[in-house]
Amino acid sequence: MIKYLFIDGGCLRVSLDRMAAIYSGGALLDLDYSTLTRDYSKVFYYDALPERKPDENDQTYYARITPQRQFFDRLCSLDRFHVYEGDVRRSSSRRGPEQKKIDVMIAVDMLTHSFRRNMHEATLLTGDLDFKPLIDALVQGGMFVNLWYPPGTTSIELIAAADRSWPLNILSVYDALGTPRPFVIPKAYGQPSKGDYAPVLAKWPVDGGEATLMKDGETFGDYVVDKPRRIC
Repeated sequence: MIKYLFIDGGCLRVSLDRMAAIYSGGALLDLDYSTLTRDYSKVFYYDALPERKPDENDQTYYARITPQRQFFDRLCSLDRFHVYEGDVRRSSSRRGPEQKKIDVMIAVDMLTHSFRRNMHEATLLTGDLDFKPLIDALVQGGMFVNLWYPPGTTSIELIAAADRSWPLNILSVYDALGTPRPFVIPKAYGQPSKGDYAPVLAKWPVDGGEATLMKDGETFGDYVVDKPRRIC
């Protein structure tokens, strides 16, 4: 079974930042991308370097983009990985800088590999509804399409368009965090919530609900999820 993975790098980056804010206090999640993508024959990664600000000189700009450039170079050095760069341009709308060419490159590559039958399955990592026509075309052309999407921000229309889908959450990247793990994922239990029966230490959103960490005497780590479905 030949499976290709196509990654919307901007989507992955934002998703990892959200996970880091919840689980590691904002510290960068350093993934082993070979482990994360071990089930795929080839991996295609699409992203763009940050736009140069009007008041930046060469030295300041290159210093700012160096970490991301090094990250691209790191991915390029991995077996099975291919990195393609688009542009970031100032948008006339209020949304600010926008990536250009990324969606076109992803669409062309996925359609080309599908038409040539280079793969048996295609997986697209994104949450952008603009890719729905692409997924529709691939499915109608006979390709089996998976969607790996950020939960909570991806429309149901995009999720429903794919043949199979699963959330891009902390559980799906945890094995790629290396050993020892930088943190332990709280375990969810199917018991009804008791409410805030002890002093609350912290609260954070969990897939449409809320998790609460309390201290009951000398005991820590009592997690209560108001709407338990999955940890994300």
